[in-house]
Amino acid sequence: MLTIQRKWIISMLGIYSCGLMYVVRAGISVAMVRMTMVKNENDNLSNSSSSSISSNAPTFDWNETLQGIILGGIFYLYWIVPTIVGSLIERYGAKWFAFIGVIGPCILTAITPWIATVNVYLLIVVMILVGVTQAFTYPALFHLYVRWFPPEELSKANSGIQVGASLGGIIIYSIGGYLCETTIGWPLVFYVSAATHIPWLFLWLYFGSDHPDKHMDNDINMKSSSSSSMMNENQKNKKIRTPWLAILKSGAVWSSQLSKFACSYGFYMLMSKIPAYLDRLYNINIVDNGFICAAAFASYGLSCFIAPYISNWMIDRLNISVLTTRKLFQAVAMLIPCICLLAITFVYDKTIMIILLIMAMLSYGFFTGGEWTMISEYAPNFVGVVSGFIHILGFMSGFLAPYIVGVILDSNIGDERFKWNVAFWISAALYFIGYLAFWFLCTNKKLGTKLMSFIRIISN
Repeated sequence: MLTIQRKWIISMLGIYSCGLMYVVRAGISVAMVRMTMVKNENDNLSNSSSSSISSNAPTFDWNETLQGIILGGIFYLYWIVPTIVGSLIERYGAKWFAFIGVIGPCILTAITPWIATVNVYLLIVVMILVGVTQAFTYPALFHLYVRWFPPEELSKANSGIQVGASLGGIIIYSIGGYLCETTIGWPLVFYVSAATHIPWLFLWLYFGSDHPDKHMDNDINMKSSSSSSMMNENQKNKKIRTPWLAILKSGAVWSSQLSKFACSYGFYMLMSKIPAYLDRLYNINIVDNGFICAAAFASYGLSCFIAPYISNWMIDRLNISVLTTRKLFQAVAMLIPCICLLAITFVYDKTIMIILLIMAMLSYGFFTGGEWTMISEYAPNFVGVVSGFIHILGFMSGFLAPYIVGVILDSNIGDERFKWNVAFWISAALYFIGYLAFWFLCTNKKLGTKLMSFIRIISN
């Protein structure tokens, strides 16, 4: 009974750690609006809300392209690190890798305001290091959840990862505007973001564990956990070599890879640039700006949370196949945002734009009942390394999206609104193309099935 309680503590700490990732990422995009006031004034953007600042915090004359490079800095190495870390986690366990994924960003975020005043290129290096350490988190959590949760609970546990991400965004977007308005100004966003990491570190040192049977309380009926059989199976498979050829040939892996890139591009474009979009085109002040972004993240978190329950209900009660259910949920997650982003480019009313933005984020969250859950279904024995591999293109979009938007905004292809429309058109096109790839390639056939059968025969 205790194990069942402990596994949900692990899950809650996983949610917390993912929230911390997005506290840092979203915090940077909010702070950037205030950090670049000089640029806004030099460009005579009279419709910007950044015309006055109550703090004495320094500001920087960074063009849009450089801002995009800074915002995307977290992802320059992030795209490759999870694959490497995933392989190491399969050998050495996930507890301390998860710890690094939190303590690293904690320290680096705390020194970011000072680094920004020293040198912009040093700031980019710090952002890269933040990304490298954050890249430990997802593979570690996937690895832990497979060992702590039975298959029927995995989708719920995995959805919590995205709920945590949305909660982190909601919190920092909600308070970020107020923090920027204090006498300390935008640096306070980074200090508060760093401080939120500290409780997690102490909690993880006490509760964190690679397996139920390694937990400090393993003397109390540990075998009562319904996840023990799954954990034991993974213990047997621990030393099995990763079937890279099967991974590279898998349609399921590539459907995840391509759809992940399309979804992530749109998501990171919105997360990193929407505060600037609301500020520049709609003259929305920094506090209201934060609340709008928080509302969008709240809708995203809600759908992330409910999607696995709805998908499980469809599978169990309506007898819809698992694969069909995943395709339907991924359609909601990709095609509706595609339509919403296209619609935003044709409207001029602030209220309608906000509604469309929230609808796009709400529908995107349904991917937790689609592609997101499939990783644990088609690669249960190699979930750490596979989850790292399929996120490669997705995480690359994390630096491509803000950079491409920055280049577009610095170009001379039209007025300000047209430039933003081009950015939205690109995202919408990727959503549509990515879903087509997912529809035709996805399958829930397990990776390494023949290899696992052979290993079991030899073991027996």
